[in-house]
Amino acid sequence: ERNAAVHDLMRAQEVAVIAPLLDYLAARNDVRLIGPRDAANRAPTVAVDLGRAAEPVSVELGKRGIACWAGDFYAVRPLTAMGVDLDKGVLRMSGVHYTSAEDVARLIAALDQVL
Repeated sequence: ERNAAVHDLMRAQEVAVIAPLLDYLAARNDVRLIGPRDAANRAPTVAVDLGRAAEPVSVELGKRGIACWAGDFYAVRPLTAMGVDLDKGVLRMSGVHYTSAEDVARLIAALDQVL
């Protein structure tokens, strides 16, 4: 019972912190969000198809202290089925139960600079 309550608290935090990122990405017309738009219906890992090489964007975010990565993440068949150019890959960002709203705000500000 206690474990379930802790799980629910952690999950609620993940949903709360990733929702602003999903809102931000959905409002942009230059990226394609991979997966569900609703934070409650997805893991707090977010992938976007940039329509261009994702690795240089990942590098620029890294220079700003944002940890993310780019590539196909061994999801070659699903990405291909979704029309993602595997040579360009996707940009992947993750949140977890200890990610703060400030962390996500910093990520969004960095994305504004590099996208």
